[in-house]
Amino acid sequence: MTITKTNGSKTIENKKARIALKILTYFISILIVFVFILAFLPGLKYWSWEFFSSFPKDQMTGGGIFPAILGSILLTAVSLVIAIPLGIFLGIVLSEYNLSYIKFAVTILSGIPSVVFGLFGLGLFCITMNMRTSILAGGLTLSLMVLPVISSSVYEVMRSIPRELREAAYALGARKSEVIFDMLVPSVRNSIITVSFVSAGRVIGETAPLILTAAVFYATNLPKDLLSPVMTLPTHIYFLAAAYGTKARWMAEGAASVLILFVILVYTIAFMFRREKK
Repeated sequence: MTITKTNGSKTIENKKARIALKILTYFISILIVFVFILAFLPGLKYWSWEFFSSFPKDQMTGGGIFPAILGSILLTAVSLVIAIPLGIFLGIVLSEYNLSYIKFAVTILSGIPSVVFGLFGLGLFCITMNMRTSILAGGLTLSLMVLPVISSSVYEVMRSIPRELREAAYALGARKSEVIFDMLVPSVRNSIITVSFVSAGRVIGETAPLILTAAVFYATNLPKDLLSPVMTLPTHIYFLAAAYGTKARWMAEGAASVLILFVILVYTIAFMFRREKK
């Protein structure tokens, strides 16, 4: 009887804990959605064709945000073109070879603040390698920042594949390279795509590294090559708030809404691939 009562009380406590956890989860989810709505809705009324397709004018208090949109897209594309292949390769090396010191270094990199990456990119790419303030310098800096995210995710999904599959392939005479690139990597393709979009969502919202390596306050021309500076949505919002305050608040709110829309779209695509994987 004592054992039965004890089990019954534990079951009740577990149910209460689950209910409390569900309530907390719903509360946090509603709070996050509420914050997104507060940041997203105020800028919608400023959306127009001119807002999306024109340059800023009247000392940044009029016009549109086309250069900032283009700059964010270019920097995201350049950084992911560099980071995704390197991240996949590094994740494969970490999962298939016992290199604990590299894994330790990747873990440390994942915890470094973004502004430190910006200072590193400023010193190495902009000054030492003479790239100046440019798309390439910013893209390289952002690629270093998201490299630990991609490699760690690839490492985890590769390690989750049962060891028996590798051993069966080796028993049939397959080489290690064939096992990795013909069997393991295709089996985690959706996971790689998912983490790539997650990384894009992080990159497109970064501000501090780009202020130091790639972004300018105001661009009068579109970038001619990868060594040209650009405007970006996050830095544009920051410069407007820092330099103009309420005078250009409308443009900052409109740009913030566009940035939030980009982030939502990117993470929605990532979630779709994640569900397909499951």
